[in-house]
Amino acid sequence: MKILNKINVLLFSSVLLFSCSDEKLNPESIFVDKKVESNELDKYIQQKYTKDYNIAILYKFVEKESDLDYNLSPASYESSVRMTKLLYHLGIEPYDKITGSKDFIKKYFPKLLNYIGSPAYRNNGTFVLGTAEGGVKITLYLLNELNAETGKDVAFLNYYYFHTMHHEFGHILHQTKGYPASFEQITGERYVSDAWSDIYESEADATALGFVSPYASKEPNEDFVETYSYYITLSPAQWNQRISRGGEEGKALIEAKLDIVRTYFQNVWNIDLDELRDEILARQADLPNFDQTSLK
Repeated sequence: MKILNKINVLLFSSVLLFSCSDEKLNPESIFVDKKVESNELDKYIQQKYTKDYNIAILYKFVEKESDLDYNLSPASYESSVRMTKLLYHLGIEPYDKITGSKDFIKKYFPKLLNYIGSPAYRNNGTFVLGTAEGGVKITLYLLNELNAETGKDVAFLNYYYFHTMHHEFGHILHQTKGYPASFEQITGERYVSDAWSDIYESEADATALGFVSPYASKEPNEDFVETYSYYITLSPAQWNQRISRGGEEGKALIEAKLDIVRTYFQNVWNIDLDELRDEILARQADLPNFDQTSLK
């Protein structure tokens, strides 16, 4: 019986070996890359951002690029088109014109822009309008509030998007080349960390202490970029109104900070902040004539 069992095993192994030797592997992979057709916005991004500046834009929700600490929703296609065109008009081209080339933005502007449709709410009731990560990525939130009406409202655009964009870009610049320590010393003992959202009953309370906004009182880096971002997006009258609301002492402190910010941008980046502001304001004034939806 044992001999017969051994013979049967040998015969089965021979058949199996013969069958395997005759079988040919299919050279075609079972994994096939899905071809995704480029739409008009994809083509616009490629031409205007990626080709000239090596910048990519994620307007379709990508989970791994989003902050999972928040309950977020994707940006709509229409709002993504508007933001992409407005960002180029109000956020990219002004720097090109003032610096004389596309090199500044190409070298220092983050290489990835991430659009999120909803706000990102914090536990303290405030919400995040934008974040910068490691100098390579800016995430903008609340894009789904952008439409034909709000797209021409300068106050709305600055508050929700462009103040944030310049704010985050300012972080990248000062992280690349630092600003003078004398900036922090102006209101050094008045920074309050995360308590900034609780201790002021009004924005005037913050300006009275020498901060252009309550958030500027969080710490010196936020103070620096808040001063920068407000200055280049507000008209002279609006700027003066903002820094005057807390009285003369607070106004003088903010003006002292602005002098350092202005000198820093001139000496380190060869950018005249007043010329940059004039260029941005001129483009803001032209928004009623600016086409936000055509991608041709």
